[in-house]
Amino acid sequence: MTLHQFVVANDLKQADAIILRKKLLGMVDHYAIFLGYRNSNPVFVANYRDGVKEVSYKELSTILQTYQPEQIDRFPGPEAHRQLAVQRALSRIGERAYNYIANNCEHFKNWVHHGENRSQQVKNAGDVSLGIAAVAGVAAIGAKSEKAALVGMGFLLAGLLLREAAKD
Repeated sequence: MTLHQFVVANDLKQADAIILRKKLLGMVDHYAIFLGYRNSNPVFVANYRDGVKEVSYKELSTILQTYQPEQIDRFPGPEAHRQLAVQRALSRIGERAYNYIANNCEHFKNWVHHGENRSQQVKNAGDVSLGIAAVAGVAAIGAKSEKAALVGMGFLLAGLLLREAAKD
């Protein structure tokens, strides 16, 4: 299926996002926002390690060799607000502030869709870290282990930082 066929088959509209999952491990999703067409080619924008940029047709075709479209995240606002979302996306092109924890592609997608910089994936990582901290804390008490207590404190701190970074 070509990229154009994918857009048509999924009835993508401006500001809709595609969620791409890595084919091998599938632990982290990647998000790209559909902007529309230019010269009959679909145009997407995403936040990458090298910044927010339009993803060329060729580049997206290459990405689709590593990532598999998992689902479509439709723009949640009214039709009249789609252009505002597209303008939000375009306004950040060239920004080079990518950060896995505090400003990743999901933060960008949610900022375009909702005007809020947040990431459920980072929140989930924080929740896991807090769970490990709780288990390590109980183990430290039971074993009277200073080492386990330090591990628990480290995971507690990491979990709290991740939870805070997950939201704006």
